[in-house]
Amino acid sequence: MSSKVTVPVSMDTKNDRDLLEWLGKQENRSAAVRDVLRAHVQGQVVTVGDVLQAVEDLRRDIESRTIAAGSVVEAVESEGVDPLTAQAQSALDGLGF
Repeated sequence: MSSKVTVPVSMDTKNDRDLLEWLGKQENRSAAVRDVLRAHVQGQVVTVGDVLQAVEDLRRDIESRTIAAGSVVEAVESEGVDPLTAQAQSALDGLGF
């Protein structure tokens, strides 16, 4: 006795072209779709928006520390921050988000 369920999904050839192309490249379409759905449901999907939000949050955190400490150099000295990390933080500040 099989315990499988078939779930039909319709896609538009224009609007869903990227998905259809991706599906066409999969060796096992059902397994690929299940993997993607599980990752999404479990919150494992990271989008560009998630990355940009994390960078923005980091920038705000760095700014608040910089203002409190006076400068990145002072923050590095007073908080014992790794110099390479401080340099990366300064570079992020210059991105202008």
